[in-house]
Amino acid sequence: QVQIITNVLGSFNETVGLYNECKCDFWLGLCQDMQGGEACDYAAEYCCGDYIYGYVEGDETFRYLNSPQCYCDFYNYANNEFGHLLKPRALGVDKDFTNPCDGLEIDWMTNPIVERESLMAMYNATNGQNWTNNAGWTDGTTDHCLWYGIDCDADGHVVGIDLKDNNLSGQFPVYTRNIDSKGDPVLKNFWEYSKYGLANLYKLETLELANNKLTGTIEYRPLYNLRDLTWFDVSGNKLSGEVDALVAPSISYVAFGDNSFTSMR
Repeated sequence: QVQIITNVLGSFNETVGLYNECKCDFWLGLCQDMQGGEACDYAAEYCCGDYIYGYVEGDETFRYLNSPQCYCDFYNYANNEFGHLLKPRALGVDKDFTNPCDGLEIDWMTNPIVERESLMAMYNATNGQNWTNNAGWTDGTTDHCLWYGIDCDADGHVVGIDLKDNNLSGQFPVYTRNIDSKGDPVLKNFWEYSKYGLANLYKLETLELANNKLTGTIEYRPLYNLRDLTWFDVSGNKLSGEVDALVAPSISYVAFGDNSFTSMR
């Protein structure tokens, strides 16, 4: 069930639990059949997930929480194919969605500072102090590209994570939305202070987390943001729920073995 949360200052409204795979498939089919209209609006919401509407630096705008890249692709698809501008249905706001592909969103998506914060949130969420090797991770002065298991490109963006056999435990860290980068609790709807994790590493190409103690289910939808991800290995953990072999658009290798998954989508 979709929830609508208003922050304590009343400056924005946020959807929670909007992504729904079954409804995504239903409304996407109608969107294509009807060639635009509200069917495409519902399809975008159920396929791409949660968003916020409110004030950013005095301007009313939308921010796309689960998968900005999905909203960007859907926005372009509806506009280019049908001449339709997407509208928010869950919040009932009488405005068009702002362009998810614009400079503000893209700049935020490719910020190395956000990537460092995301790595620290992952560290805290997976019991980093008890990793077998956490060299550099607890040193605030060391460049994150020099931390154990991290590989970066020339611009300082994280392109590889290799933390296999390293005693990671806890929930698979797609987003750690209940803690900030220091591991302190934050209010659920203060998303800007808690939206950190793997799904923010937009340049990531390889993810190697095999043979650890990660638990719970994997929230696949935000991983759609990772357009360059080709290698995804989470074998040998304690993960459960569904397997989605199409983890990301460019994926070429996945390994899910030796877990407790029960189905494949």
